Amino acid sequence: MARPLKFSSNLMVPLCSALLCSALVLFLPVNVLGQTTPAPISNPNAVNLANQSLRALAGLTPLADITLQASATYIAGSDEETGSAVLVALGNQQSLVTLSLTNGQRQEIRSGPAGEWMEPGGTWNAMASFNCWVDASWFFPAMTLQALQTDPTLGVAYLGTTEWNGVAAIHLQFFRAVPGQTSDTTTQIQNLSTDDVFLDPGSLLPLALDFSLHPDNNVNQNIPVEVQFGGYHSVGGVQVPSRIQKLLQGTLTLDLAVTQATINSGVSPSTFTITALPTGGAQ
Repeated sequence: MARPLKFSSNLMVPLCSALLCSALVLFLPVNVLGQTTPAPISNPNAVNLANQSLRALAGLTPLADITLQASATYIAGSDEETGSAVLVALGNQQSLVTLSLTNGQRQEIRSGPAGEWMEPGGTWNAMASFNCWVDASWFFPAMTLQALQTDPTLGVAYLGTTEWNGVAAIHLQFFRAVPGQTSDTTTQIQNLSTDDVFLDPGSLLPLALDFSLHPDNNVNQNIPVEVQFGGYHSVGGVQVPSRIQKLLQGTLTLDLAVTQATINSGVSPSTFTITALPTGGAQ
């Protein structure tokens, strides 16, 4: 996601690209005496606010999956394409985004710590695993809020009320801490997995989701991504944004006008199958 689904080199960094194996060490348990860290401890106020936001979004409806259909505008420098988009999420760890644009179809698939993307012409490329720690369901943050209730490696902190885009917002920060890792690895996982969620203080609906991605050759360089949500409306009792905008380094790169939302339709996990890909490749 260093950019949502544009895979040319003029924006410096891929959405999630090559070097699939370069950070797999982060997914392996490491038990070093005196250096291991516990599972995350969440701030009680943050957990309460996250649960209130989830209720504002979905009421008492458990969310299994969501499919959004939208008109899409994709922008990368002088390249501007239009077309349609289909975005599918199963929980917060699996997603499929398909853009059918002027110059061809682009796709990205996320399944836990792995992913791949397809450029126009049908060539598939592996995502860098260190770019796959952030939640896959970036276009519907209710999945992140809900996962807090069942995922013991997911924690949340309350960072108070801050100014976001000129308005007051409640700032929650989600992160992962995998038990049994060294302290250094735990810190790196937390940094790679951080999702900042900004809530409207009145409605508690998400205003934006922020995270960082990284160049293929520099896991320590952060590339800021922000996804903004607006125009919420009820679909079967679930609040769905009618406008989703994705910004890379503060510049709009994907503009979605949602035309249809389908919730809990029974999306199969096979939808998110990752094929075996060699590492490497440029975007």
